[in-house]
Amino acid sequence: MRFFEFADSNVGVDKFVMVLRNFIGRAASKKQPAKLNWPALQKIAGDSGFEIGADYETFKSMYDSSPAIQGLVRNFNANGVELNVPGTAAAGEVGAESPVNKGETSQDAVDKIAAGAAAGNLS
Repeated sequence: MRFFEFADSNVGVDKFVMVLRNFIGRAASKKQPAKLNWPALQKIAGDSGFEIGADYETFKSMYDSSPAIQGLVRNFNANGVELNVPGTAAAGEVGAESPVNKGETSQDAVDKIAAGAAAGNLS
């Protein structure tokens, strides 16, 4: 299936979304960002059993018409696509996850935040 045919077929969009989700899952397990240039996106699709002719213009029209794809893509440009991988920060952003102080568990951090919020609401 060619990339431009995805816009006419919900099945094609679903397959493409599944491929992107799998790639995001692999990147998230390694805690790495996922950036793909257009040839890499074509290769991943080909390895998954369908053919796409990916480029900026056709991807933009597909992105604009599919909320599912919009949720999976952080950014795209003429060079390729950056996927929205949980737990990673884009260049220039502050870390995606707030750091926990050394020796403090995540539950301790939540308790501290809750206590501060409760004190502010009670006064």
